[in-house]
Amino acid sequence: MNTEKLFLIHYRPLCLYALHILGDIDKAEDAVQDAFLALLENHSDCTPPLLFRTVRNRCIDILRQQKSHPTLSIAATEPLTKEEPHFTADDTDFYYTAARLWTAIDALPDRCRQAFLMAKRDGMTYREIAEELGISERTVEHQVSKALHLLREQKTIFFRLLLFL
Repeated sequence: MNTEKLFLIHYRPLCLYALHILGDIDKAEDAVQDAFLALLENHSDCTPPLLFRTVRNRCIDILRQQKSHPTLSIAATEPLTKEEPHFTADDTDFYYTAARLWTAIDALPDRCRQAFLMAKRDGMTYREIAEELGISERTVEHQVSKALHLLREQKTIFFRLLLFL
C-alpha cells in the first residue's frame, strides 16, 4: 500500500485515539503526523497495531514534555512492546468506526450538521439551539431528525455508536 493511501485510511482513527489521550486536537494531529514520519523512516510495513502503538508512545512523549498531566497514570507512561498490546482489536475497531461516523457527520448539510452537533455533542436543548441559530424549535427538531435519518442510511452501526455520544 502506498504511503498516501495508508495515511488517508488511518489518519482520522489515529487522531481520535491521540485526542482521547491528549485532550487537544492540535497536539493529537501533531502526534499522529510525527508517528507517521517516524514509521515511514524506520519501517516498511506499517500495520494498524504498530501505528496505534507508535501514536500512543508519541502521545506519552508529549505528555512528559508538559511535565504534569493529572490524568496520566504510571501504567500509561510505560512504552508498549510488541509482546504486550495495550488494546484489543475491538478497541481499534472503535476508533475506525468513530472515524467513519465523523466522516458521515461531516458530509451532512451544513445547517443539519450544526443543529445535530449542538444537540448531541453539546447537549443543548432544541430551544437553546433555536435561539442561538435564530430558527424555530420545530426547524431544529426537523434538522436533527433529518441528520439521524441520513446517518442511519449510512450504516446501522453509526446509530448504535451515536447512543454513546
